[in-house]
Amino acid sequence: MGIWRALLKSVTIFEYERGVRFHNGKLTEVAGPGKYRYFSTTTRIEVFDMRPQILQINGQEVLTADNVTVKISLAVGYRVIDPKVLLTQYNDYAEYVYTTCQLKLREVISSIEMDDVLSSRRTLNEAIKELVLQEGSLVGLEIISLDIKDMMMSAELKKVFTEVVRTRKEALASLEKARGETATLRSLAKAAKMIENNPELAKLRLLHTIESSQGNTFMIDGK
Repeated sequence: MGIWRALLKSVTIFEYERGVRFHNGKLTEVAGPGKYRYFSTTTRIEVFDMRPQILQINGQEVLTADNVTVKISLAVGYRVIDPKVLLTQYNDYAEYVYTTCQLKLREVISSIEMDDVLSSRRTLNEAIKELVLQEGSLVGLEIISLDIKDMMMSAELKKVFTEVVRTRKEALASLEKARGETATLRSLAKAAKMIENNPELAKLRLLHTIESSQGNTFMIDGK
């Protein structure tokens, strides 16, 4: 009797879980919530959490199209939709998802230059996720989200890009200043041309200046 008790196992499957039952090595059913007893010599039940999960893909060193090395980490959201498939198709489905996302990350980053990597984070998320979703071997689960968590460069490379950004900002500021000065000169030239063609405008401008000025003495040549 003691031997039978030792062989008799029990498992509780909660509402957010599903169990896959094997009997003599053959998959027999997907068990819903409840408490189950079985003999471990002939039966095995694998329990799966059906709630959304987050898989952290640690910093991966990848090479951009212009041969710059950048370290990128991802957060991948997924959930199990068919536990039977996971058991029959994968030895370790989490590792398979990890490797697939890792390869798709390399594929996307290797096709663009570093400037675009830094400026297009949201676009990169979508591009990597799209490639992952197109991967036909990913079955039995659903990819919910894929986001770049961190993007790291070496200290020297970071210094170079910071200098590039600063130089660009200074160049844009200089360009805007030059545009403003050009617009002012054009406006003055236009005003001078109008006064040259209409002498009365000069007198009107003088009268306006006198009216708006206080505490000053003006001497007007009557000629």
